[in-house]
Formats: sequence, structure tokens, C-alpha cells
Amino acid sequence: MDNKYELYADLHTHTTYSHGKGSVEDNVRAAKFRGLECIAITDHGPRHPLVGVKPSRLPKIRKDIEESADKYGIDVMLGIEANIYGMSGAIDVKREDISKLDIILAGFHASAAPEKVSDVFRLHFNLVSGKLSATSKAQRARNTKAYINCIKSYPIDIITHPGFWLDVDWTELGKACADYGTHLEISGRHKTPDAQGLEELLNTGVRFVINSDAHKVENVGVCDYALELARKVGIPCERIVNCGDNPLVLRSRS
Repeated sequence: MDNKYELYADLHTHTTYSHGKGSVEDNVRAAKFRGLECIAITDHGPRHPLVGVKPSRLPKIRKDIEESADKYGIDVMLGIEANIYGMSGAIDVKREDISKLDIILAGFHASAAPEKVSDVFRLHFNLVSGKLSATSKAQRARNTKAYINCIKSYPIDIITHPGFWLDVDWTELGKACADYGTHLEISGRHKTPDAQGLEELLNTGVRFVINSDAHKVENVGVCDYALELARKVGIPCERIVNCGDNPLVLRSRS
């Protein structure tokens, strides 16, 4: 593979603080072994059943991160993968907690409790339709609107695994992300977006992040599928923020 597609950061990994299999130190050690310069610890938001991280746990995670960063000599970021849980674009991170984080990811998860009963039918049911490849135009429009409402309302750095079970209008989503400075993830774990989606997104100004979404230590920094897809579609390296010599510019910190 062309060296210009080498990643220097994995910005989406999970630990035992949610339902990952390794500790913070385990993930950081793996990132160091893979030759990465940076890793983000991004466990699930509190609305994720049973495994969501409560805000009260953030100081303990921060302590683990600081110790591991000092031990292994790489940049370790404290983040969260927030749940988008309603048509309003609401996420399960309180605004007063945003300043405690280095990076904010957001995505849809089927198990997260909806904001309103109406969202079950207007949004969450669409996850089932997406899995069955039976999404209507109206459902796709609602899905896209929920993502865009989130991007407009919060300083989201990365939308995670877009298109996983939830069909969207790639052009509209890409334009909104470009306008607000939010990056779209090319997921090595969920293999989304697909090639067609990426080709549509290339016509917008959106920038991408390639992540592992690792839940196991051995998968930290492993993004071969996503990297190969990016090269196949022809995404320029400068459009992938954690690639090559590109600076990591985060919306939530600007």
C-alpha cells in the first residue's frame, strides 16, 4: 500500500470502561506497538445499556490515560462515543461535560433509549429497515435530518460508522459535515460507508477519519479494509485527517 495512506492515529477505541476487552493501558500499548503517534479512548455514552460510561467515571479514565501516555510516550486522548438518540439530534453528553473531553464522537446505536416515544417510529425503527435493506425515501430523509441536527447542535468531531443499519443521503450529510467541520468515519469494523457512498461524499467538501472502532486489543490500529477502500475509491490523503502529515484539527477544541 502507498505509504501516503499510513495512519498516525486511531481515534475510536473501546476499553473495559464500556464493553471493550482491554484496559486503557492495553489499548495504548497496542497503539505504540502499531507505530501510532496518537490514540483516543472513546467508550460509549451513558445511554448505551449496561455499558455506557457515566460522567462520574471520566476523572478515573483521565488518570489512566495520563499514566499510560507518560509510560508509552504517545498522545492519548479522552473521548466518548456519544449516542444520537432522537430526531432532534440530541446526544447523551451534557454540555458541561464537553469541556472535560479531548474529542467527541457521535453515532446511532440500536440499543440506546430514544428521546421520545415518537422517535421509536420516526427514527429507531429505521435501524431495522436499514438492516433489512428496506429503507424508504422518507426514512432516509429523517435519518439524514437527525444526523444534521446533531452536527448543528453540538461540536461533534467525528460521526461514527455512518450508514451502519441507517441509510442516509450521503450528499446532504457530507455537505453539512463540511460546513460545520465534523469529520465522517470510514469504519474498519463496520465497513461503512461503502464504495458508492464514499464516491458520493467525495463530491462534497467533507473530510474523513479512518478508525478501527476496536473492541479488542489486537484490533487497535487495524484499519486495512478501510485504507484499501479509501485507496480504491481515490480519496486524497489530504482529505483523511489522521493520515500522512495532516494536522489533527478538532472542531470541539476550536
